[in-house]
Amino acid sequence: MVLSTFSSCDTEEKIPSYVYIPSIDLETDALQGSNSHDIVDGWVYCDGILIGVFELPVRVPILESGEHTITVVPGIKKNGLFNERVTYPFYTPFEEKLDLIPSAIDTILPIVTYRNNITFSWLEDFEDNAISVEKSGSNTTTDSMFVTDDPLQVFGYDGVENKYSGQVNIPSEFQIFENATVQLYDLPRKGVDVYLELNFKCNVEFTVGVYPVTGNFINGIPIVNFYSTADDQGEMQWKKAYVSLKEDINNPKYAGASFRVFFNAQTNGSDEKQLFFDNIKLIHF
Repeated sequence: MVLSTFSSCDTEEKIPSYVYIPSIDLETDALQGSNSHDIVDGWVYCDGILIGVFELPVRVPILESGEHTITVVPGIKKNGLFNERVTYPFYTPFEEKLDLIPSAIDTILPIVTYRNNITFSWLEDFEDNAISVEKSGSNTTTDSMFVTDDPLQVFGYDGVENKYSGQVNIPSEFQIFENATVQLYDLPRKGVDVYLELNFKCNVEFTVGVYPVTGNFINGIPIVNFYSTADDQGEMQWKKAYVSLKEDINNPKYAGASFRVFFNAQTNGSDEKQLFFDNIKLIHF
């Protein structure tokens, strides 16, 4: 699927060359957590000129020949929304020089990393068999997050690097689950990008939000809702999400506040509901 029409470096050329991009991969180091990602788009440039934004995999036509620099900037769905396709500010672009030949197809395999100048304020992968969130919210009825080592439930279980995930069991009948970070975070303002990354699977809707802490009275800000990831057979599937926080934390009435991140779910039924979390990252410049 092409998300925008392409332009060329030189529109006089009539026969396009092609660049095939099957996917974009992410490499991380030990201090950056999992390399899990959901890079869905490639913003493709030829010699610095935008060709277009393309959903992956894609064969990109370029009306140019000879040696040129192809740059691919990784794109995501902001807040999990299909119509919020943006470049992810914390991933590096991929660049490669190609000798473009009209009608020929070059395949590139972009690999990107996190930028060097970013801060990981919170990393939670549950691999230390501990939890960095706690019960929160005045109306909470259950706070049952615990660490699971069930291979059928753990994200990317391999028994070595991925042995644990966070699990929440919400009992039947009317329940309110909420957990928030134990730690308060001083997050940058002035429109600086701040994102929460997480892997999750669930059979119930839940909300991600923040608590601005400025005094005794604390009012939570819900930011985005996520829905059940159960497939047609009722099996929960892991998803990746990128939640943008800057729009809310920059509200002038929260000047001087520190923030806690929270997860909230409300249920009312005859069945137990479940939430699973992993690879949570709070990232900003």
